Amino acid sequence: MMSIDKAKTAFTLIELLVTTAIIGILASLLLPTLSRSKAAAQGGRCQSNIRQILLAWQMYSDDCNGQLPCNADGQDGVGVFTNWVAGTMSRGTDATNTQLLIDPGRSALAQYIAAPAIYKCPGDRSRFVRSVSMNCRLNPTRVKGAPAFTEGGNALYEIFRKTQQIARPTEVFVILDERSDSINDGFFGVDMSNTGTRDGSGTTRPYWIVDYPASYHNGSGQVSFADGHIEMHRWIEPTTLVGLGRAIPGSQTSPTDRDMKWLQEHCTYMP
Repeated sequence: MMSIDKAKTAFTLIELLVTTAIIGILASLLLPTLSRSKAAAQGGRCQSNIRQILLAWQMYSDDCNGQLPCNADGQDGVGVFTNWVAGTMSRGTDATNTQLLIDPGRSALAQYIAAPAIYKCPGDRSRFVRSVSMNCRLNPTRVKGAPAFTEGGNALYEIFRKTQQIARPTEVFVILDERSDSINDGFFGVDMSNTGTRDGSGTTRPYWIVDYPASYHNGSGQVSFADGHIEMHRWIEPTTLVGLGRAIPGSQTSPTDRDMKWLQEHCTYMP
Protein backbone atom coordinates (compact mmCIF):
# COMPACT_ATOMS: atom_id res chain seq x y z
CA MET A 1 0.00 0.00 0.00
CA MET A 2 1.32 3.49 -0.93
CA SER A 3 2.29 5.54 2.07
CA ILE A 4 0.47 8.76 2.88
CA ASP A 5 3.65 10.82 2.20
CA LYS A 6 4.15 9.31 -1.28
CA ALA A 7 0.51 9.85 -2.17
CA LYS A 8 0.83 13.53 -1.32
CA THR A 9 3.98 14.06 -3.41
CA ALA A 10 3.00 12.14 -6.59
CA PHE A 11 1.60 13.99 -9.63
CA THR A 12 -1.86 13.09 -10.82
CA LEU A 13 -2.62 12.57 -14.50
CA ILE A 14 -4.58 15.82 -14.61
CA GLU A 15 -1.67 17.75 -13.12
CA LEU A 16 0.71 16.28 -15.70
CA LEU A 17 -1.64 17.21 -18.52
CA VAL A 18 -2.02 20.76 -17.21
CA THR A 19 1.75 21.14 -16.86
CA THR A 20 2.30 19.85 -20.39
CA ALA A 21 -0.30 22.27 -21.73
CA ILE A 22 1.34 25.21 -19.95
CA ILE A 23 4.75 24.27 -21.37
CA GLY A 24 3.21 24.05 -24.84
CA ILE A 25 1.62 27.49 -24.49
CA LEU A 26 4.87 29.04 -23.26
CA ALA A 27 6.78 27.42 -26.11
CA SER A 28 4.29 28.75 -28.68
CA LEU A 29 4.74 32.24 -27.23
CA LEU A 30 8.53 32.08 -27.13
CA LEU A 31 9.23 30.46 -30.53
CA PRO A 32 8.18 33.49 -32.63
CA THR A 33 10.35 35.71 -30.43
CA LEU A 34 13.32 33.37 -30.82
CA SER A 35 12.70 33.21 -34.57
CA ARG A 36 12.65 37.02 -34.82
CA SER A 37 15.81 37.23 -32.72
CA LYS A 38 17.57 34.76 -35.01
CA ALA A 39 16.43 36.67 -38.09
CA ALA A 40 17.63 39.94 -36.56
CA ALA A 41 21.04 38.41 -35.80
CA GLN A 42 21.34 37.11 -39.36
CA GLY A 43 20.31 40.52 -40.68
CA GLY A 44 23.05 42.14 -38.61
CA ARG A 45 25.71 39.77 -39.94
CA CYS A 46 24.44 40.24 -43.48
CA GLN A 47 24.63 44.03 -43.11
CA SER A 48 28.20 43.74 -41.83
CA ASN A 49 29.14 41.63 -44.88
CA ILE A 50 27.52 44.07 -47.30
CA ARG A 51 29.24 46.98 -45.57
CA GLN A 52 32.67 45.38 -46.01
CA ILE A 53 32.05 44.74 -49.71
CA LEU A 54 30.85 48.31 -50.20
CA LEU A 55 33.94 49.61 -48.40
CA ALA A 56 36.16 47.48 -50.67
CA TRP A 57 34.35 48.90 -53.72
CA GLN A 58 34.98 52.43 -52.46
CA MET A 59 38.64 51.70 -51.68
CA TYR A 60 39.18 50.24 -55.13
CA SER A 61 37.73 53.38 -56.70
CA ASP A 62 39.84 55.64 -54.48
CA ASP A 63 42.99 53.75 -55.44
CA CYS A 64 42.11 53.96 -59.16
CA ASN A 65 41.31 57.68 -59.41
CA GLY A 66 37.57 57.07 -59.27
CA GLN A 67 37.48 54.23 -61.81
CA LEU A 68 34.96 51.54 -60.88
CA PRO A 69 35.82 47.83 -61.05
CA CYS A 70 34.57 45.86 -64.06
CA ASN A 71 31.08 44.44 -63.66
CA ALA A 72 30.98 41.57 -66.14
CA ASP A 73 27.84 40.55 -67.94
CA GLY A 74 28.31 36.80 -67.67
CA GLN A 75 31.88 36.72 -68.95
CA ASP A 76 33.97 36.45 -65.80
CA GLY A 77 36.65 33.79 -65.84
CA VAL A 78 37.49 34.12 -69.55
CA GLY A 79 40.94 35.48 -68.76
CA VAL A 80 40.43 38.83 -70.48
CA PHE A 81 39.82 41.13 -67.53
CA THR A 82 39.53 40.96 -63.77
CA ASN A 83 35.92 41.27 -62.66
CA TRP A 84 34.81 42.88 -59.39
CA VAL A 85 34.20 39.30 -58.25
CA ALA A 86 34.85 36.06 -60.10
CA GLY A 87 32.63 33.02 -60.32
CA THR A 88 29.23 32.26 -61.84
CA MET A 89 26.92 30.40 -59.48
CA SER A 90 25.15 28.59 -62.31
CA ARG A 91 28.52 27.05 -63.27
CA GLY A 92 29.19 23.92 -61.23
CA THR A 93 32.92 24.42 -60.80
CA ASP A 94 32.41 28.00 -59.57
CA ALA A 95 29.42 27.52 -57.29
CA THR A 96 31.43 26.05 -54.42
CA ASN A 97 34.85 27.55 -55.17
CA THR A 98 35.61 30.09 -52.45
CA GLN A 99 39.13 30.68 -53.77
CA LEU A 100 37.79 32.50 -56.83
CA LEU A 101 36.34 35.17 -54.55
CA ILE A 102 39.67 36.00 -52.94
CA ASP A 103 41.98 35.49 -55.91
CA PRO A 104 43.34 38.99 -56.75
CA GLY A 105 44.06 37.84 -60.29
CA ARG A 106 40.38 37.07 -60.84
CA SER A 107 38.46 39.25 -58.38
CA ALA A 108 39.28 42.96 -58.27
CA LEU A 109 38.04 43.43 -54.69
CA ALA A 110 40.07 40.49 -53.38
CA GLN A 111 42.93 42.82 -52.44
CA TYR A 112 40.58 44.37 -49.86
CA ILE A 113 38.57 41.29 -48.81
CA ALA A 114 40.44 38.31 -47.34
CA ALA A 115 37.49 36.24 -46.08
CA PRO A 116 35.31 34.59 -48.75
CA ALA A 117 32.45 34.17 -46.24
CA ILE A 118 31.77 37.91 -46.56
CA TYR A 119 30.21 37.25 -49.98
CA LYS A 120 27.51 34.95 -48.54
CA CYS A 121 24.35 36.04 -46.69
CA PRO A 122 23.88 33.92 -43.53
CA GLY A 123 20.22 33.52 -44.47
CA ASP A 124 21.11 31.85 -47.78
CA ARG A 125 20.90 28.05 -47.30
CA SER A 126 22.10 27.17 -50.78
CA ARG A 127 25.45 25.57 -51.55
CA PHE A 128 26.59 28.66 -53.42
CA VAL A 129 29.61 30.57 -52.08
CA ARG A 130 28.18 33.94 -53.09
CA SER A 131 24.79 35.60 -52.65
CA VAL A 132 25.62 39.20 -53.62
CA SER A 133 25.42 40.97 -56.97
CA MET A 134 26.23 44.46 -58.25
CA ASN A 135 24.04 47.06 -59.95
CA CYS A 136 24.28 46.47 -63.71
CA ARG A 137 24.83 50.19 -64.43
CA LEU A 138 28.09 50.34 -62.48
CA ASN A 139 30.79 49.90 -65.14
CA PRO A 140 29.05 47.09 -67.08
CA THR A 141 31.68 45.20 -69.09
CA ARG A 142 31.63 42.66 -71.90
CA VAL A 143 34.40 41.38 -74.19
CA LYS A 144 32.29 41.54 -77.36
CA GLY A 145 29.24 43.70 -77.91
CA ALA A 146 27.28 45.83 -75.47
CA PRO A 147 26.51 44.49 -71.98
CA ALA A 148 22.92 43.47 -71.28
CA PHE A 149 20.37 46.17 -70.45
CA THR A 150 22.44 49.05 -71.84
CA GLU A 151 20.96 49.34 -75.36
CA GLY A 152 17.61 50.36 -76.80
CA GLY A 153 15.42 52.10 -74.26
CA ASN A 154 18.06 51.38 -71.62
CA ALA A 155 20.52 53.66 -73.45
CA LEU A 156 18.50 56.68 -72.30
CA TYR A 157 19.83 56.16 -68.76
CA GLU A 158 23.22 56.80 -67.19
CA ILE A 159 26.01 54.24 -67.13
CA PHE A 160 28.57 54.94 -64.40
CA ARG A 161 32.24 54.30 -65.12
CA LYS A 162 33.61 56.47 -62.30
CA THR A 163 32.32 57.46 -58.89
CA GLN A 164 32.44 61.12 -59.93
CA GLN A 165 29.68 60.40 -62.46
CA ILE A 166 27.22 59.33 -59.78
CA ALA A 167 25.46 62.62 -59.13
CA ARG A 168 22.86 61.04 -56.84
CA PRO A 169 24.86 58.61 -54.68
CA THR A 170 22.14 58.36 -52.02
CA GLU A 171 19.77 56.92 -54.63
CA VAL A 172 21.98 54.51 -56.62
CA PHE A 173 22.37 51.04 -55.14
CA VAL A 174 25.69 49.22 -55.41
CA ILE A 175 25.46 45.75 -53.85
CA LEU A 176 22.45 43.70 -52.79
CA ASP A 177 21.68 40.08 -51.99
CA GLU A 178 20.23 38.04 -54.85
CA ARG A 179 18.14 34.90 -54.46
CA SER A 180 19.82 31.54 -54.91
CA ASP A 181 17.37 30.51 -57.67
CA SER A 182 18.19 33.66 -59.66
CA ILE A 183 21.87 34.36 -59.06
CA ASN A 184 24.50 33.52 -61.66
CA ASP A 185 27.15 36.13 -62.47
CA GLY A 186 27.79 39.16 -60.25
CA PHE A 187 25.77 41.42 -62.56
CA PHE A 188 22.31 42.33 -61.17
CA GLY A 189 20.16 43.10 -64.20
CA VAL A 190 17.49 45.79 -64.17
CA ASP A 191 15.63 46.44 -67.44
CA MET A 192 14.97 50.18 -67.52
CA SER A 193 13.26 49.86 -70.92
CA ASN A 194 10.56 47.51 -69.59
CA THR A 195 10.79 45.45 -72.76
CA GLY A 196 11.97 42.26 -71.12
CA THR A 197 14.82 41.92 -73.61
CA ARG A 198 18.58 42.12 -73.04
CA ASP A 199 19.07 44.68 -75.83
CA GLY A 200 16.19 46.90 -74.73
CA SER A 201 14.22 46.39 -77.94
CA GLY A 202 10.59 45.40 -78.29
CA THR A 203 7.27 46.50 -76.87
CA THR A 204 7.26 48.37 -73.57
CA ARG A 205 4.96 46.59 -71.12
CA PRO A 206 5.94 47.36 -67.51
CA TYR A 207 7.14 45.70 -65.44
CA TRP A 208 9.73 42.95 -66.00
CA ILE A 209 11.81 41.19 -63.37
CA VAL A 210 15.26 40.20 -64.57
CA ASP A 211 17.11 39.18 -61.41
CA TYR A 212 15.40 38.54 -58.11
CA PRO A 213 16.51 40.40 -54.96
CA ALA A 214 16.79 38.14 -51.92
CA SER A 215 14.29 38.37 -49.08
CA TYR A 216 15.98 36.11 -46.53
CA HIS A 217 15.24 38.43 -43.60
CA ASN A 218 11.49 38.24 -43.07
CA GLY A 219 10.76 39.40 -46.59
CA SER A 220 13.59 41.95 -46.59
CA GLY A 221 17.12 42.19 -47.93
CA GLN A 222 20.16 44.38 -47.39
CA VAL A 223 20.91 47.01 -50.04
CA SER A 224 23.98 49.26 -50.11
CA PHE A 225 24.25 52.64 -51.83
CA ALA A 226 26.98 54.67 -53.52
CA ASP A 227 27.08 57.23 -50.70
CA GLY A 228 28.03 54.49 -48.23
CA HIS A 229 24.73 53.91 -46.45
CA ILE A 230 22.98 50.53 -46.16
CA GLU A 231 19.34 49.80 -45.61
CA MET A 232 17.19 46.75 -45.02
CA HIS A 233 14.62 47.00 -47.78
CA ARG A 234 11.32 45.12 -47.55
CA TRP A 235 10.07 43.56 -50.79
CA ILE A 236 6.29 43.46 -51.05
CA GLU A 237 5.11 42.03 -54.36
CA PRO A 238 4.02 38.35 -54.58
CA THR A 239 6.02 38.05 -57.81
CA THR A 240 9.19 39.06 -55.96
CA LEU A 241 8.45 36.85 -52.97
CA VAL A 242 7.62 33.57 -54.74
CA GLY A 243 8.95 30.47 -53.02
CA LEU A 244 12.54 29.42 -53.65
CA GLY A 245 12.82 27.40 -56.84
CA ARG A 246 9.99 29.30 -58.50
CA ALA A 247 11.88 32.35 -59.76
CA ILE A 248 11.49 33.05 -63.48
CA PRO A 249 14.20 35.58 -64.46
CA GLY A 250 13.19 37.74 -67.40
CA SER A 251 9.43 37.46 -66.85
CA GLN A 252 6.69 40.05 -66.91
CA THR A 253 5.12 40.89 -63.56
CA SER A 254 2.45 43.60 -63.51
CA PRO A 255 1.96 47.26 -64.53
CA THR A 256 1.80 48.18 -60.83
CA ASP A 257 4.87 46.29 -59.60
CA ARG A 258 6.18 48.41 -56.72
CA ASP A 259 9.36 46.37 -56.26
CA MET A 260 10.48 46.72 -59.88
CA LYS A 261 9.61 50.42 -59.77
CA TRP A 262 11.83 50.80 -56.69
CA LEU A 263 14.71 48.93 -58.34
CA GLN A 264 14.49 51.11 -61.44
CA GLU A 265 14.42 54.29 -59.39
CA HIS A 266 17.54 53.17 -57.50
CA CYS A 267 19.44 51.64 -60.39
CA THR A 268 20.14 54.71 -62.51
CA TYR A 269 18.48 57.85 -63.88
CA MET A 270 18.25 59.92 -67.03
CA PRO A 271 21.05 62.47 -67.61
